[in-house]
Parts: sequence; C-alpha cells; structure tokens
Amino acid sequence: MKKLALLVVLGAMAMTSFAQSASKDEMVTVTGSKSDATQQTRQMSPAEFNHFVGSYALSNGNSLALFSRGQKNYAALHGEAWHEIVATSANSFIAKDYQMKLNIYREGDGTVHGDLYIPKADAQTAAGRTSEQLVKVAFH
Repeated sequence: MKKLALLVVLGAMAMTSFAQSASKDEMVTVTGSKSDATQQTRQMSPAEFNHFVGSYALSNGNSLALFSRGQKNYAALHGEAWHEIVATSANSFIAKDYQMKLNIYREGDGTVHGDLYIPKADAQTAAGRTSEQLVKVAFH
C-alpha cells in the first residue's frame, strides 16, 4: 500500500513539473479519482501553517484564502465554501472533502508561486456530485 501511495505521489509530482513548464494562464485538466487523492498527511504546527496564511491571486482572476479557526486549517475560494485542509508535505495541502489540492512555494525574495487543483466547474452531476476531473489553476 505504501508503494502504491509513493507511486501516486511521484506521478503527481511529475505531472506538476510538466504543467509548470506551460504558460501560467493555461488551465490543465488532470484526471484522477478520489482514491488517487488519498495521501498520507503530515503534521504541521500552527507556526508552520502561519507562513501560508493569507490571500493569493489566481491566474483565472479568482482569489484563494488560507486561514485557521481553532485547531483546524481552511482554504476557500473568494465567496465560496470553506474546505478543511491538511498538509501532505511542507508545501502541499489537500482538502479533507477532496474538493481541492494545492501546492504553495515561497521564495527567499518573498515571491509566491504554486498551483491549485479544483473540480472542473462544468462537470457537476444532477445529483450534486462533482466530476473526478480536476482543473489546475496557477498562482499569479
């Protein structure tokens, strides 16, 4: 099981590096299922998470906010529902409801870059379930 999880993580990392070479304004569709999104979580102290707290402009014109309430960490697109997130690495997070995955990288000069994966907007079913396709949105 650990080997399978490692292969999934390595595959995701390979896709991320390929996708980063594309223009930041492009959207890339990433297919996968919720079982693919299952990753081992990493403990992150509140002080560590505070480095990520704030609002981030996205290449699609939207914004993403990361914040804490009590002992829980959240991410929310502007005007949308909050998603409880957990760390999967020092720079990566995944929503517990599998509705978003994000990678944030802070450079020494203060610049921030990364990407956000959210369900494809036009892929919601009549039953209210979202598609298993995720769309990548780059940080601005």
